[in-house]
Amino acid sequence: MPIFKRRKAAVVEADPIGAFWTWWTSAGATLVAEAIARKEPAAIGATLSEWVNRVHPELDWELGPGLHAQHALIVTAAGNPSRRATARRWLRSAPASDELWEYADLRRPGPISTIQFEGLPAVPIEQAVVEVDPDASAIHVGVFHPAFPDLPVEVRQRVTFLILDLVLGEEMVETWIGAIDTLDRPPVDARPIDTLLPAVAGFAAEHTLEDGSPAWKMLEGTRDGQRLIATAEYPLRSIRRPHLDTHVEISVGYPVVRDDGLPESDMLDELRAFEDHLTARLGGSGNLLAHETSAGTRLLHYYTDGTTPAAAQLQA
Repeated sequence: MPIFKRRKAAVVEADPIGAFWTWWTSAGATLVAEAIARKEPAAIGATLSEWVNRVHPELDWELGPGLHAQHALIVTAAGNPSRRATARRWLRSAPASDELWEYADLRRPGPISTIQFEGLPAVPIEQAVVEVDPDASAIHVGVFHPAFPDLPVEVRQRVTFLILDLVLGEEMVETWIGAIDTLDRPPVDARPIDTLLPAVAGFAAEHTLEDGSPAWKMLEGTRDGQRLIATAEYPLRSIRRPHLDTHVEISVGYPVVRDDGLPESDMLDELRAFEDHLTARLGGSGNLLAHETSAGTRLLHYYTDGTTPAAAQLQA
């Protein structure tokens, strides 16, 4: 998959994402598909880069086979967390996928078997080995490749991240991988690289609900001497909803009857119903990701899309 990046000054537009999709649906999709059919995708590369650059000059794009369509257009933040919201908003504005095109904002596992930078030795991915160290919320991974001693340190680190993105896909890396180490020598408990995906997928399944939605974790402590119960989506990772970039805290009071200051069961049902009402009002522009309950007050932690009136909807 060729990757094109341009670091030009952005073209200022009132709605650059809307302008991109207007161009794409009117001409771009056909032009790019025709270039691929001629086996000349580079012929359209400069034009596509220009339009992506208008969305943001630090986004990358890739072309490749789709999972359900003939082709996929992937526009990514290139690993930069501050650009993920823009890439996700680009994706959320995309037209519906069809037989020809589908769209994504995260790199998928790829068929590329070798990584090579100009003037440096090739790095066949299948020769890589890993060490895996899971903890309560993530898997820590060390990566070694026989080519590493012949590569500059900064290139080794870049290759390490590329290997993980190609083997696992960007979303799985960002959600389930914790510390990432580039190793100078093979680890004692080295595993072949092709064992990493099933290991991470199994770990993810243990921390995900049966319907595929994120699990929640309950925590307990004290605040000002009062019992505190907190629950949060687990693991709490921005990669799942990068466009929700604005925190909104809502404080809901309830009558204290129990000695420990927590709500009785009927009141808890009312609080949950209120949360469901707020979440429904937001549609896809916000989500409740955590709440804290203590001493007659329940704090709801919503994250909303700062480019929408979601925060004002919650306040209303």
